[in-house]
Amino acid sequence: MAESLPSRVECWTCSNGLVVFCVDTESDRMLLECEECMAGRWAPPGEGEQEPGFLTIGLLTRPATLAEIQASGWEHLVRSALDT
Repeated sequence: MAESLPSRVECWTCSNGLVVFCVDTESDRMLLECEECMAGRWAPPGEGEQEPGFLTIGLLTRPATLAEIQASGWEHLVRSALDT
């Protein structure tokens, strides 16, 4: 079984200083993000609106670990995110 190649990779630092990755592939989307920032990014829902948790249903949502960053070869993205 072949693995899907990422079609888009984004990298930035969150307000808590954690490195955040968003990886899109044709078959799946993986979001590695600080949950505190994810919750704080969205205004409280108004009447009839959904809680922000619906945005991450089916997604892996957490800060990327150093081991994951190194294993994926994304160190250059981390350095460029920290430089901006």
